Amino acid sequence: MRQQLKSLWLTETIHLIESESGRFADQDINRQVKAIPTSLVNRIVTRATMLSKPNGLYLAQKIILRSIKISFFLLLLVSIFLGSSLTFSALSQNPINLYWALFSLLGVHLFTLILWIGSFFFFSRFGGSLLIHCWLWIAQKLYQKKTVQQLIPAFITLFGSRIRWLIGFVLNLFWTVILSSALLVLVVLLSTQHYSFEWKTTLLSSDTIIHLTHYLGYLPALFGFSIPSDNVIKLSEHALSAGDIRSSWAIWLLGVFICYGLAVRFLLMIFCGVIWIVSSRKIKLNLNDPYYQILSQQLQPLLSNVVDEDKLGQHKWQLPISQIEEGHDVYLVAVDVEENWNFPNTIPFYGFLNTRHERGAILDYLQLKPAYKMLIAIDTDRAPDRGILNFIQQLMNKSQQSRIWFINQGKQLHNWQSLSLPLADPNWLEQGE
Repeated sequence: MRQQLKSLWLTETIHLIESESGRFADQDINRQVKAIPTSLVNRIVTRATMLSKPNGLYLAQKIILRSIKISFFLLLLVSIFLGSSLTFSALSQNPINLYWALFSLLGVHLFTLILWIGSFFFFSRFGGSLLIHCWLWIAQKLYQKKTVQQLIPAFITLFGSRIRWLIGFVLNLFWTVILSSALLVLVVLLSTQHYSFEWKTTLLSSDTIIHLTHYLGYLPALFGFSIPSDNVIKLSEHALSAGDIRSSWAIWLLGVFICYGLAVRFLLMIFCGVIWIVSSRKIKLNLNDPYYQILSQQLQPLLSNVVDEDKLGQHKWQLPISQIEEGHDVYLVAVDVEENWNFPNTIPFYGFLNTRHERGAILDYLQLKPAYKMLIAIDTDRAPDRGILNFIQQLMNKSQQSRIWFINQGKQLHNWQSLSLPLADPNWLEQGE
């Protein structure tokens, strides 16, 4: 499967999960995605790919695809064995009952062909395939994690009715291998063994057998496979040992087998394969979906000069902190500090980060321009709650070097010291590299 289709598959999986269970914790991932100068579709797909890794979806998809590949090659080997078995079963007796041998060679092929065509209509909500219905059922039984279960429904949702062409290609490929193997063994056995042919019937007359033989042999005759004469057909009610009679029946049997068996499957394989390749290249996200409309607004690029080729979300978001100026490698910021605090004038101060808006803005900026050194001022009168610690960690992740500066000896100092954070004072910033 092409990488583009894998990514779209993961994106649709994330779509289904978030539509049913709510949004993932995606603020930092969204920030990273918005910093990428690319189209809206690529930002949505990149976000989904990044979300899929910690949630096990990315690995689950790789396991599914690897299992499919291994199963595919194993089934090819099984198909070769089945094809050989078909021929040995059909030619297990001598003389050979012609129509029974023909049924043995083509009966299962015709039955599965009808079943495959019927699944187009009766299993339309499962991509037009009984196999997809079984696959969905097995996936729900095997995978306990709900997010992983959504991989298969997302595959069906994304590919829709196109799945029938993929399934059709695979099934007809296997049958092409089966019938090719059967044909090879059939030719070898007919070339190296003496076989006599006869037909037997209780209900049908000899004239009916003659007509049936001509009807079945009409199409192969167009490609050079001769039809036994009426006299030979009548006489073959009992097995005859004449070489020309055996040869004529063998050619007729080969012609019928090739035209109504191998050729049908081969042409269907090519037909389904071409339609699948063409249609799969047209698969894209439905950006008119309300879910993607919301994402398009939330994933507006941080860089104002990004041209969005998808023509969605023309409003370009600007950084709201006016004090930020590019060109500095060191940062001093104050987290949850009263704005009347007198910060040092000898180093660049990038503002008080007390509101959600201010914190989001600095993280957006640092995503575009990571700091070389960052000093984070903390008021130790404030308790080190989970929200502040999480924000401090996000700041540290966007700086090569980070330190904490306790600006006072507050009542929560002991709790802050127990966290064993890396500490420094403003002199650390002034030291440069």
